[in-house]
Amino acid sequence: MKKCLFAIALVGLFAIQVPAKAQTTTNERIYILSSVWKDVCKNFAFPERFKEVDPDSLYKEYIPKVLHAESEQHFSNLMAEFLSSFQDGHTKFNDNNIKRYKVPVVFSWVKDQLFVTNIPTALKQEIPLGSQIVEVEGEPLMDYLQKQVYPIVPASNENWRKRKALDFFLTGDKDTRYNCSIKTPNGEMKEVSLTTGIIGYEDISDWLIQRDNRICYVKNLPGDILYMKLTTFAKPQSVKEEFEKYLSQFISSKGVIFDIRGNRGGTDESWHNLIQYIADSDVNIQDGLMLTGRVSNTAIELYEKNVPQLADYYNGVAMQPIQLDPFKSKIPDSLRIKSPIILLVDGFTASAAEDFAVTMKNLKLATIVGTSTAGVVSSPKENDHGHGYWSQVSFCRFSNPDGSDIIYTGVLPDTNIEYTLNDALGKTDTALDTAINIIHIHQAK
Repeated sequence: MKKCLFAIALVGLFAIQVPAKAQTTTNERIYILSSVWKDVCKNFAFPERFKEVDPDSLYKEYIPKVLHAESEQHFSNLMAEFLSSFQDGHTKFNDNNIKRYKVPVVFSWVKDQLFVTNIPTALKQEIPLGSQIVEVEGEPLMDYLQKQVYPIVPASNENWRKRKALDFFLTGDKDTRYNCSIKTPNGEMKEVSLTTGIIGYEDISDWLIQRDNRICYVKNLPGDILYMKLTTFAKPQSVKEEFEKYLSQFISSKGVIFDIRGNRGGTDESWHNLIQYIADSDVNIQDGLMLTGRVSNTAIELYEKNVPQLADYYNGVAMQPIQLDPFKSKIPDSLRIKSPIILLVDGFTASAAEDFAVTMKNLKLATIVGTSTAGVVSSPKENDHGHGYWSQVSFCRFSNPDGSDIIYTGVLPDTNIEYTLNDALGKTDTALDTAINIIHIHQAK
């Protein structure tokens, strides 16, 4: 068992990270800033953000900031802020030199309140499960997040910014102590302190609530319903093997539930195999999403200056469709899942997992149950800047077939679930219960 020191790493924006080891010159920093700015101007797939941000003005604003960066850590934070300004979950600055230590506490949002939803057994008296975080270093929680954490969080909407912030919140140098105010489940206000000391939650072996963190698994539910949990799409072979191991049961079941809550994505390859056992052979699976990218052509930009219909070309913000080869199932009809399918999603369903959800929804292959997803729907281009620094800029935009965007709202469920504290604590599972009930209704028809 690892020793747990009682502290909460609640510090200012420049104190929540371990100092970077890179040593860039002033010229190198300006070059990195310029490269990132150029990439955004040329490739960023959400040009309407330009009207809100104005990349040229932002670039000019950040030149003196970068020139006077007090440390490597300060420079890294400035670059994170710069790209976060464009408000897209895949457009961000990454620093491999930073090693973030977490506090040994798991937090969950229930509406706009943040609760302690898992702790090591050593902390169960100090911080009761279900306690609410009220203040951080004397500041109300939301004020603290707005000032110290949100500026470096890449997110296209407020719901994802709030959830993504938990990746940065309470992280920092090892053994850093800070205080916060909590409200216990019985209403008592209490001052507590904890210490950062773990890299990942797997570093603690004695969590009060034991969770199943397998990449994927299948289990039988009452009523001949087959349930498959998919925690990540980063391991396509694992998903394929687990699914095909139970293929005969999927085909014969009276209902199927795919649970991608908390799945932050990976690669679309992970679900491409699954959907071929669901979609009819005459369905083009690519029709579930529309892809567009920027049009960059200097000649058109110049010569169409006085043509109102082509103003977007002149201003460099025109978009064009990206046509992909048809993707159709080649699975025999006898091996296709024909029972009702439910897809469980939540606010941490992101990226490739959202691609799966929106494709299933738009092709009417499943009923989506849960809460709105993250809105991290795009394809990012990676650029290595050396010194352990690299950036991502979304160059391909994913939209619904009718052209409506997904990043601002996430994938909207067909049946919305009100997430409760008991759900977060694992005492209930409202979404799963609702999915089972929907399947029972289908069976009764």
